[in-house]
Amino acid sequence: MTNYELEEADLIKVQIILSFILLFTTIISILLSYNFLLNFEDKEGFYNDEDSFNILIFNRTVMLIVSLIFIYINIRDKDVKEKYSLDDEFTDLQIWSSIFNFMATLIAFYIAVKSITSYKNSTI
Repeated sequence: MTNYELEEADLIKVQIILSFILLFTTIISILLSYNFLLNFEDKEGFYNDEDSFNILIFNRTVMLIVSLIFIYINIRDKDVKEKYSLDDEFTDLQIWSSIFNFMATLIAFYIAVKSITSYKNSTI
């Protein structure tokens, strides 16, 4: 393997790990949504409100961190390709895509924090 292939392989390994983490956070999101559905139907959920909100914040925080790492990986990928004088017309698009993904994740995090705040204020 060339040095380029080794560096790209390392980046791909990190992306695979991050993808598994995102899969895990998606499963958590599905479980939380189902828990909220059970609560709306006056059925007993898996978690009480406080636990589900704590899990929600943890889940959104993990997603935020993962999206930041994806930005880093895409920038690093561009640097590796430039280092070996390889032209890839999509590296800039990947970087912008990961930045927009981070912005969406940041908005989702903000919504989670605000919903918890409004819920706590309404129960006082």
